Amino acid sequence: MKRWIAVLGFLLLLLAVSSALGEVSVSVNPENPRVGDYVNVIVTPDRENPESVSYALFYGDNLEKVFAGKPVQHYDVWCRPRKEGDYTLRITVVYDNKDKETAEVVLPVSGFAPDQEGTDVIYSQKDGWWKKVKYSSSELQTSGCAIFTLSHLLQRAGFTGEDVTPSVLAKTYVYYKEDSGTWNEGLIRYSAVDYDFTTQKELFYSPEEIAACFRRGDRFSFSIVDRHIALADAISEDGTKVHIVDSAPGATYERIRFPGKIFIQNADGSFTEAASPEDHPGIRWFFETAEYGGLEYWMDLEYCANRGMRLVRFPWLKADPGDGGGARSVVPETVGALLTKVTKEKESWRIPTRDLQITGIAPEEIQVAIVTNKKGTMLKDISGKQIPKKAKIKRNMMVLLLGGGTEDLLYAWWDNGFGYVTKADVEILPAAEGDFETGVIAKNGNTSGAQKITAYLNPDGKTGVVQWETGTPVAVVEKQNGYWLLEGNGQRGWVREKYIIPDQENTSEGEEENGQEINEGE
Repeated sequence: MKRWIAVLGFLLLLLAVSSALGEVSVSVNPENPRVGDYVNVIVTPDRENPESVSYALFYGDNLEKVFAGKPVQHYDVWCRPRKEGDYTLRITVVYDNKDKETAEVVLPVSGFAPDQEGTDVIYSQKDGWWKKVKYSSSELQTSGCAIFTLSHLLQRAGFTGEDVTPSVLAKTYVYYKEDSGTWNEGLIRYSAVDYDFTTQKELFYSPEEIAACFRRGDRFSFSIVDRHIALADAISEDGTKVHIVDSAPGATYERIRFPGKIFIQNADGSFTEAASPEDHPGIRWFFETAEYGGLEYWMDLEYCANRGMRLVRFPWLKADPGDGGGARSVVPETVGALLTKVTKEKESWRIPTRDLQITGIAPEEIQVAIVTNKKGTMLKDISGKQIPKKAKIKRNMMVLLLGGGTEDLLYAWWDNGFGYVTKADVEILPAAEGDFETGVIAKNGNTSGAQKITAYLNPDGKTGVVQWETGTPVAVVEKQNGYWLLEGNGQRGWVREKYIIPDQENTSEGEEENGQEINEGE
């Protein structure tokens, strides 16, 4: 009996020793990576219930230390080699009884992976690759969320090449300030000039208006949480969720104050709440930075609207100035039913309003609305709330209608912004189809100087609605009883005939004979 007990004890001891001497299984994909490749490392302990795993990375024959990390709970991890040569990855697994098992894997790195580009690229800001890429006085890995968002935005809009990669954008648009982060308004506003999109100073806070913008094809670069910028580029079919592209989702999860705001869309179109980054299928965790990789996910629309969202609208208005360059995207400065003044960089033209081309949701015909309310009106959001910092639209001023709206509101452009005007406050005017006269305001035949001429509500010289300086280009709507109804600088009014010089009679410098293009600094 004692003999059998001794044999059993020996076998148990042998089993324990063999278990302690087991090997950790490590798989690497790709086995022969290039510089910049995403390398997936999967660690499989040979015993159940491991306590932790740690990673250390060395470079070259001398095993120069690149990284040595603390114990973590991640057994499916990623890295990105940053130069050619042999890397040695050392993995140490610790078990409950403090036993340790170590494995080493050599990563032979040769060649270079192509730059990440494309309409579906998602940059991982915290993957280690961007650690030494400068962004002003900081680094892209630490402070580049707005730059990554801009890159995501531009590439999804169809821009290609290295100019729209984060590293180049970080050199081109330096709007980072110590202790305050990136000035995202400036970043978006100034890049809009180079990449031909429109934005505005005011943020959007109305969920209904934001949803309408998404359906027009607009996008938003916004502060998803404090000191972190992400891209919002679509709305769900039910209008309750916003699609997010986030270069650093760990920052979002760490700083979000309200649970139940982030969702995963299932194959059947339904949504499941994601309580942590680990809930997202296929998410990458980088052992060098202990951070999660970039993600696409869905977020509650109400939450995004409460944060305030910065509009990015790619070309929505085009016109052909007739200079041989063809149709191009332009920005309106003032509008009328006859002529609209548009600008492009430092040039400007007056274009027949009927020839404007509105992209996206648009009315069947080009239309403007002239304010008829004696008290004027305001540019509002879709809920009817006044847009902050937008001045009153005075009586007889005109706005360009863009299509859409509600039973009581019309969607419009005015004063370099987008919003809604109350239908009851305006009269809709179709763009003039036929020929019309043009001219300039004059006094005693003089079209220069700073003299002002009053225009009236009716052809009776009683109720003044606007004053135009001599030299102001105008278009003629109609004539009656010695008065001419004119459009000028985005307003309408009746002026006595003696104060207009038709273009065919006007010999002042800078005016075109046909009056359709009155440019030269006007």
